[in-house]
Amino acid sequence: LEDTAMPVSVRAEADTLLPDNVFHFTVAPGDVVPVLVVGSPGAAAANFYLLRALAIGSSPAFSVTVRSADQVTTADIAAAGVVVLNDVGFPSGQVGAAIRRFVEAGGGLWVVLGENARWPADNLDLLPGTFGEPTDRDGRGGTLVFVDYSHPVFEVFSAPRSGDLTTPRFFRYRPLSVRPETAVLAKFDDGAAALAEHAVGEGRGLIWTSTI
Repeated sequence: LEDTAMPVSVRAEADTLLPDNVFHFTVAPGDVVPVLVVGSPGAAAANFYLLRALAIGSSPAFSVTVRSADQVTTADIAAAGVVVLNDVGFPSGQVGAAIRRFVEAGGGLWVVLGENARWPADNLDLLPGTFGEPTDRDGRGGTLVFVDYSHPVFEVFSAPRSGDLTTPRFFRYRPLSVRPETAVLAKFDDGAAALAEHAVGEGRGLIWTSTI
């Protein structure tokens, strides 16, 4: 596709019914966000709900590439508009450096803090705070009691009959100690941060303190 809308014509072989021998239409590039999902090797099931959710999107649509942490390359990072680290440690070496440059230059990073997430001390500034080991919630688990519906992440749920984000229950999540400048977009019923956001250079980082 070109950067602008293009006219297209499909022509069939001539026959006695001339009007339907040519079909005209227009194609446009549309609004598609390239998303790179990086997961743990051999743990494809952890991406299931995320991929199903992204497949629903249409405004914008999402073009998703999935890589395991041992397969992701710097070229994958360069082609992405958003990088999701889904329950994995921050990549080391050239890939980790490419992610830092990507975010600082305006890219989006979403970190999902499952049990496998580890983070090197020299890249802590990519996160909106420091996190601890997973905490278990007894009984019926915890719920979300605060959601910032004015934020673009949750805006789609702000209209009536658009789903109730306070009904899901969470039985394990990581405590997050947020910085003063951090925006907390969702909280659990014990006051712990569920989703937090902060700026990194020209880009933006989000951290979700449970699994997907």
